[in-house]
Amino acid sequence: MKIKADKILLFFLFLYLGPMLFQPLQREGSLASAGIKEGIEAKQEKKNEAADISGLLRRLGEKISAFKSLKTDFIQEKELAIFKNKIILKGRIYLQKPDRLAWHVDKPVKYSVVITDKSIRQWDEDTNQVQEIILAKNPVLKNVLNQLTVWFSGNYSPLLEDNNVQVLQTSPLIIEFTPKEMNIAKKVIKNITITFREDEKYLKQIKIQENSRDVTTIIFLNTVLNAPVDSASFEVKGGV
Repeated sequence: MKIKADKILLFFLFLYLGPMLFQPLQREGSLASAGIKEGIEAKQEKKNEAADISGLLRRLGEKISAFKSLKTDFIQEKELAIFKNKIILKGRIYLQKPDRLAWHVDKPVKYSVVITDKSIRQWDEDTNQVQEIILAKNPVLKNVLNQLTVWFSGNYSPLLEDNNVQVLQTSPLIIEFTPKEMNIAKKVIKNITITFREDEKYLKQIKIQENSRDVTTIIFLNTVLNAPVDSASFEVKGGV
């Protein structure tokens, strides 16, 4: 199956998305007063849970956001509901704070995306052409990419504004994010599950489940924090 470069870029548009907002049930009639009491208790419990999640994300942010640069290998597996076989991509990711991210796919195609605070540049081997998008002319895409950098940089606390967060496992730490009701991502994304390394200093895996039943899993390997990153790694053609 031939993989189009523009389909790979769609990954960036969905990576940052997160959770659903649950509404408390209300009771009526003779049970109204009891319902009010239960509602207050439920809200308090929910508030306490949110505070715990907020503290957890803040603690993770303190561990993860301290690094200045990063390089890691990755394997991306795409399971399509209508196909039996997985689409598997392999490559490298480089990050240099505050605003440079490079994503180089090496197999089975050669494809690169370099993102800065000003533009996106992408290249693929089939066309051998570089395309550039100026973010100042596309504020929606700029906002999406700002959210994307949150996942890689470790500043997770702001995600609570857009996400309902659930801890699925504590060792290793696994956290699930589900799109809010009014989040346009809810039309596409069912949930995103993040697995952290044992030392919780970086991500080990991201799993994206779509409403279409397609599943994308990105596994991070050989991650090195604060490693010297060559400037060529942030060149859209030079990095491949």
